[in-house]
Amino acid sequence: MLTEDQATKLAIVELGRQGRAASDYNIVVETYHADPTEWIVWFDRKGRFPVPGGKEAVRVHKTTGRAIFMPGE
Repeated sequence: MLTEDQATKLAIVELGRQGRAASDYNIVVETYHADPTEWIVWFDRKGRFPVPGGKEAVRVHKTTGRAIFMPGE
């Protein structure tokens, strides 16, 4: 079973594959409420004010490590 730290690392790799840099985001990890077998790693774009559509997410399966990118609006 993956830890939050391991899930975060996998999510950062997946975010990078989408052409985005993790350093541009604040990162929060939690259990995905719709599926407790997955972590959801939130990437909220840094800045003084929230950017519309600037929140991305990656779901990471706690057992397999499969990562699914979920783009912002």
